[in-house]
Formats: sequence, C-alpha cells, structure tokens
Amino acid sequence: MRFSFSTLTYKQKGLLAEIIYLVFIGIVSPFAVGLQIFNHLSFTLSLVLLNILELPVIVLFYRAYLPYTIGKGKYILASTLFPVYLLLYELNSRLSCIILIHLPFIPEKYRSNLISAHPEDFTRGYFNQSLGYTCLVLLAATSLYVVKLLFKNQENLIHVETEKLKLELNQLKLQIQPHFFFNTLNNMYALSVQKSPETPTMIKNLSSIMRYVLYESNQDKVTLEKEVDFINSYIQLESFRHTPSDLIEFSTQGNFSHVMIEPLLFMPLIENTFKHVLHQNIPDKWIKIVLSVDEQELIFQTSNVLPPLINTVNESGGIGMENVRKRLNLLYPNRHELTIFEEDNSFTVTLAINLA
Repeated sequence: MRFSFSTLTYKQKGLLAEIIYLVFIGIVSPFAVGLQIFNHLSFTLSLVLLNILELPVIVLFYRAYLPYTIGKGKYILASTLFPVYLLLYELNSRLSCIILIHLPFIPEKYRSNLISAHPEDFTRGYFNQSLGYTCLVLLAATSLYVVKLLFKNQENLIHVETEKLKLELNQLKLQIQPHFFFNTLNNMYALSVQKSPETPTMIKNLSSIMRYVLYESNQDKVTLEKEVDFINSYIQLESFRHTPSDLIEFSTQGNFSHVMIEPLLFMPLIENTFKHVLHQNIPDKWIKIVLSVDEQELIFQTSNVLPPLINTVNESGGIGMENVRKRLNLLYPNRHELTIFEEDNSFTVTLAINLA
C-alpha cells in the first residue's frame, strides 16, 4: 500500500513531524557531533543517550509551555514562566548527566568527563549546558510547534470547505426534487384525463421513484445499480405519455454493483433531453441514453434529434445544465469532463467521470 502524506489527518502529520524532530535532536545530531569529536563509537553512543534523556523537558516546551502561553496570547505569562522553564531545562540536563555517571556500561573516561563538569554543584556555574545550544534547541522546538499549528489550521480549513460543499450539494438536491415531482405529476394528470389503463402502473412506478428520491437521495452516495433502476423507472413513466413507446432507448454496459455515485446526478441531463424533444411537436423524434462503466471511468451520454429553433443548452427555465456543472465541480473537481456536441440533426451531451 503506497504511503501518501496528503491522506494523513493533521494529528498524524503533527506526530510524524514530532517524531522526525525528536529523532534529529536526540539521535542524528548528537551522533554526527560525536563522530567528529570522539575517537570511540561508545563515546558517541553515550552522547546520544545523554541527549535522549534530555528530550522529555523539550517535549514539555512545545506541548505545554508554548500552547498554554504563546498559543493563547498570554505573552506576559510566557515571559514570566520562561526563566522557570530554563531552570527546569537545566535541572533535567544535570540530572541526565548524573544518571550517566552512575551507569556502569558508560565508558569510564566519558563518565570522568561528566564528573569533571560537577553537574551536582550549582556553585561551579549556572549552566551545565551551552546557553547557545539550548536556544537553538528551543528555537527548533518552536518551529515544530508552528508547523503543527499550520497542519491544524489546514485541517480546519479543509473541514470548513467540505461542510460548505455538502451544504451546496444539499441545496442543489433540494432544487432537483421539486422540479422532478412537478414534471412527474404533470405526466400523471395527463394520463388520468385520458383515462389511460396505464395509470395504475404509472402510480406504482411513481411510488417507487418517490421512495428513491425522498430516501435514497438523502445519502451522499448510492450504488450505480440503484441509480440505473431509478432511471429505468423514470423512462418507463415518461414513455406512457408518448406514442410509439420506444422513442426512448436506454442501454447500459458494465458492472454497476460496485460503483458508488451521487444520487440524481444524471437527472438534469435526462430531463433536459425530455423537455426539448418529447414535450415538443417534432416529427421523427428520438432519444438515446447510454451508460457505460469500467474500473477507471464512467461515461453517461444523451443523444436526441436536434429540435428546430430551440437552444437546448441555454434556454431559461429549470435547473438543467447549470445544476450539472455545479454538482460536478463540487463532487469531481479535475476528475470529469462534460462535452456538448451538435451536428446536422442530432444533439449529444457526454459526461465522463474518472473513477480511479
């Protein structure tokens, strides 16, 4: 499984940055320094152990001191507590030295060097550690704290943007549903006026369609198989109104059970086609709808006879293509292509979605 930094949460990113920082401060840096100043590997490893023992107070700096002072804008408190923290840092450094002095596996000469610094005696110097080195370590810890804040702010921004996208998508769905039911009820009214024997079947189909629109479409995604069943029911519902009933040809290809899709995504394209062909007095009218899917790509295409003197795309009224474009930009940014092609006697809209 390939690792991707962008898929990590801000906490995971912060933890990774923290581990890298601690490994560098506790192991890499002292090891590199030890190789340069010591002739024995055991001395270098002793220096690494000494630095590791000093890590807890460094962690305290960026996990407690900075978040509860600078992080909350308490700059006076930060100035007051900083000398206290330096004292803790110095005590931890001296305690680490004392621990190493009493460890039998530490080379005797290295322990002698630590003893000569008298870490237990404050009268021989206020700072057991170099003050400049201490400042560099704390500056690096401050940088780590800032990096973790940036990760957190980035996560918060992504969360806000995601919630905004969900709200916009829900608003678009709410626009589609009344529009769809308005058209369907008009169809039922026309059949009931004609006392058509197909009316009961139409009511049954409408019931299943309403169940899908009211319940399934509230989900973020549904299986493409359910969406296809819905489209079939809707086409059958629409076909009752027209003669011959095979004006609409819907063909599918591929396995739909494993593909997840946003509900009602294709409805504006279908309704746009019905509106400008089926509901117009056009001789020799026809509509073809094709849905094809594989592991990498989904293609949905509507084709129809070109209505005379009608701008199929830009005619006002309804949600139509504008709704489709908005939803696609929100759901599949940089992963879709919507093309419109017009030739002598046909009008074709093709939607391709990258599923990979």
